[in-house]
Amino acid sequence: MRGMRQIRNKTSYDDARAILSRAEYGVLSTVCDDGLPYGVPLCFVLSGNALYFHTATEGQKLDNILHDRRACFTAVARAAVKPGTPAMAYESAMAFGETRIVYGEAERQAAAALFLDKYAPSLSKEEAGRLKKRAADTTVLRMDVEYISGKAAE
Repeated sequence: MRGMRQIRNKTSYDDARAILSRAEYGVLSTVCDDGLPYGVPLCFVLSGNALYFHTATEGQKLDNILHDRRACFTAVARAAVKPGTPAMAYESAMAFGETRIVYGEAERQAAAALFLDKYAPSLSKEEAGRLKKRAADTTVLRMDVEYISGKAAE
C-alpha cells in the first residue's frame, strides 16, 4: 500500500485511533466476488485492536466478507468548509484489516455492551437488557485492525 501523499496532514497513530473513537459512523469497504468495490455506512465501536459492526443476518456485505475478508473502514469525526475558501477543516481515519463474523456469544454480548455505551449511554439497565436480547437477530462483525492511518487539517 502506498503511503499518504499529503504527509503534512498525517496524524499520529494515537490521534488516528482517537478520531476513530469519536466518529459516529463510517464506511466499510469490501470487495464483491466480481472484483467491484462495495462500501456501506455503518455504526461501529473500536475496542483494543478491533472494530465491531452490527448488521443484518444476510446481504452483500456478508457475501463479500465470506468471499474476501480484507476490508477498509473510513470514518470522519469532523468536517466543515472553511468560510470563504474551497478548503475543509477535517479529521478522518482509515483502518485496514480482515473482517469476520463473530460467532461466540460472549464476544457478541461484549460488542453489544460497547454499542450501548457509545450510542445509548443513558438507557436504563432494563432497556439495555431488552436490546441485548434482540442482538441474537443481528450479525456482529469484527475487523482485526492491521493498520490505521489518520489525516487532519484545521
